[in-house]
This record gives sequence, C-alpha cells and structure tokens, in this order.
Amino acid sequence: MKVKIKLLPVFLLLFALVFTTCKDDNSIFDPDYESPEARPVITGISPVNGYLAGVDSVIVTGEGFSTEVDEMTINFGGSPGVVKAASETQLIVRPGVISGTDLPVIVSRRGAEFLSESVPYTLIQPQGFYPGTDNNSVPTTPIAVDGNNNVYTIINRNGVIRYTRIAPDGTITRDQVKYPGEPRPDPEDTRPYPGDSTMRFTSFSDLEIGPGGKMFTSQQSIRAIFFKTFGSDVRDSVWAASSSGNLKINDMVFDDNGFLWVVGLDSDQIHRFDAASRAETKFPFTGQFNSVAYFDNNNELFVGGLINGSQQIWKFSINGGGNLNAGELYFDYGANYDGAITSLILASNGELLVGNSGETSIVRVYPSLSHEPFYPGMIKQGTFGITWRDDEIAVVVTEGDDASVNFMDMYDRTRAGIFGF
Repeated sequence: MKVKIKLLPVFLLLFALVFTTCKDDNSIFDPDYESPEARPVITGISPVNGYLAGVDSVIVTGEGFSTEVDEMTINFGGSPGVVKAASETQLIVRPGVISGTDLPVIVSRRGAEFLSESVPYTLIQPQGFYPGTDNNSVPTTPIAVDGNNNVYTIINRNGVIRYTRIAPDGTITRDQVKYPGEPRPDPEDTRPYPGDSTMRFTSFSDLEIGPGGKMFTSQQSIRAIFFKTFGSDVRDSVWAASSSGNLKINDMVFDDNGFLWVVGLDSDQIHRFDAASRAETKFPFTGQFNSVAYFDNNNELFVGGLINGSQQIWKFSINGGGNLNAGELYFDYGANYDGAITSLILASNGELLVGNSGETSIVRVYPSLSHEPFYPGMIKQGTFGITWRDDEIAVVVTEGDDASVNFMDMYDRTRAGIFGF
C-alpha cells in the first residue's frame, strides 16, 4: 500500500494506538463474549412423513425457541417458511415453497450466535401436471373419473382433439372418433369422415361417468344431454333433452337415488332426469346456474351461479321421494371473492371446494361457513373443473395461460385439525 508522506505521521499514530489497545487486551473483539440466547435445536417436525410445500402448517418442536414470532426464522431447503405461532418449544410454520425429499430445515433465533443444526424433511408438490400429461395436453372439457380412478376428458394435443382416458399410472388411451373438419392422412383426400365417426362438439360444458360406465356430456349452448361409450370410436348419441327449449346446460351430477341433476342458463329451474326412464322433473328456482354438486352424506344438492344479483351457492335437501325441499343461501361467494363460480365439489367431511375464474382459482368453504383461498399461491389459476379420485388426489383442469390437466394432492381429505383437507 502506498502512503502519502504527509499522512505518514497520522498513519503511524493510528497503528500505535491499535497495537497498544490489542496489547492491553482492550480489543473490540471479546473472546469471552456469550450470546444472550442459546442455539435453537430442532427435535422433530410433524407430520413426520412430510407435508405439502407452501401449504397450511407443520409443527416444529425443539428447544431454545422464542415466544415472539418475529424473533424466529425457518428455512426449508433454501425456501423460507412463515412462522405463524411460537412458543419456547414449538413453532407453527407454513413450509417453504420448494418441494423435495430430505430438504435441510434450519431454525434461527434473534440473539443466538448459531443457527440450529439442519434436520431433513420432505415437502411434496401440491399441484402439478397429471401423470401422462404436460403443457401440450390442453383440456377442452371438465373431467370425470370412474370407479377405477381412470380420468376422462377431451384433450387438444398439438391440434389433434380426442376423447382421452388417463389411467392412474399415466397411461393414455384415446378414442378415435374424429374432430369436425379433421383432415384425412392423405392430403389429397378431401372427403369428410362419416358422420357417425365425427365428434358432435370438440368441447363440452360437462362430462360425467354414469350408469354402465358411459360418458354423459352436455353442451352449454343447447338443452340436450349426450352419452357415449369410450373406445367405441363413434360419436355420442342424444340421451335426453329438456322440455325447456331455452335451457343451456352448464353442469350435471348423478346422485345416489338414481337421478341426474342438471343446471344451466335461461330456464330459472333445476332439472332432474330419472337415470332409468329419462323422465324430466323441473323445480322452479330463479338464477343463472354454472355448477351443481351432490353431498351424499346428507342427501343434499348444491347449486352455484348468478343468483339474486351475486355469485351465490344455495343448498337444497332432497326428500324421500327424490324431490327438492326449499333451498337456503349457503355461501355468498360474490360478497367475498371476485370472478364467477365455475365448479363445485364436496369432500367427505362436508368441506366445499369452489372452482372460480378469479385470482383465487379455488376457494375452500368449511362446514362452519368460514372460508379461505385454497393453497394460496401454490395452484394454477383458471380452474374450470374438479373431481375426486378415491384416494387423496383431486384432479383439476385449468384454462388460459396454464391450461392443463393437473393432480392436486389433498394429503388427507378426512383429517381434522391443523393439517390438510
């Protein structure tokens, strides 16, 4: 280092002062200094087998924690968690957003000299592409699931549109009925495909698996219900049509009583079809309905849509004759969230998931009628269909920029308490 001559006396003086101070043991570094707080220790994380990244809460137990939330931090494999509550031996934490096996979890406390030693913990991805699909698998129709957890929808894959069945392991099977206007393999052959081998529509407002394992579909612009056997490679047939000529069907659901319930636009009625005779019964109720769901535990029907000038969900009990009793407002979605209701589905514990076109994508409504965005920040926007498998997995289709078929890990749909669904 070059030192200017005129500054040399000052430099020598400072050097002498520092040297003297060190010699007299008056350094600003104190080798006997002790941190005011002990090093925190993690002794366990619950659930012990891992949980969902970025979702709800896990319980971290240990020693040397603070009761003040803002004095504690926690990190999951490089992603910070959010400490929601704290005691000297326990932290309630929303995990970080990174998923992976045996992520190192580290806790720090303000005033403690050292971080805790790391503890491995597994965080599971809460939502992602359904097995066998990717961002080129664009669903055009809500999904249905059969008794073997096979998923059905219509998928547009790189311009080829097919009825598609996806097995739980991701095996894809495509019905070979053609889409309207599909060219023949020989570009010189301009003949249209026969009508019975061509789809009626390339998208439907709903798809359900009904009696005999057949697919039942509806199209929003008309009042008819169609059905088809998957794999027959022929177009759908008309199953029934409402006598309400102005009905535009949006959604359908089978109940446990042998009926198919149908809702839509422009009829101001809830429609019921006998699955055996196909006879229609209509129940007056004013609204423009987007969705319908059945809760088998209580034999109840839920409908959602534009009702009384707001996006609302109403509940109806079903009597012994299969008829609707008077309805009641269950949840005023529009008073709490933006966007329109696109789908409804209930879990076995009575919690209701509301798919919607807003930023929340899915809203969770508890039986107590408290509510919250579902997996905020961790799922794709644009939900237009949700269905269950018979395990902890839901299947969700989204539209828009993130159009895709997705799994949604529900962890445990019947578990009570702080975790999961």
